[in-house]
Amino acid sequence: MSIRCMIIEDEPLAQNVLKKYIGEVSSLDLVVVCSNALEAQEAIQSKNIHLLFLDINLPKLSGINFLKTLPAPPLVIFTMCSKR
Repeated sequence: MSIRCMIIEDEPLAQNVLKKYIGEVSSLDLVVVCSNALEAQEAIQSKNIHLLFLDINLPKLSGINFLKTLPAPPLVIFTMCSKR
């Protein structure tokens, strides 16, 4: 069984790193990548997502606050891009 996952991350570099790691795990199926929580809200409902890679620091609505809006959230791995 494959685990349907989704990336919610606004930084393209971090998206690419996550895509690479997900691609190395045969049981993970990357279904969609979203750049913000509002975009993700529609996709999460329609795509039957099992696992979120969720950035904590998203524009407009933080990853934590986004998660609180989901009535039946999937499993979550929080991510955070370090800007130096």
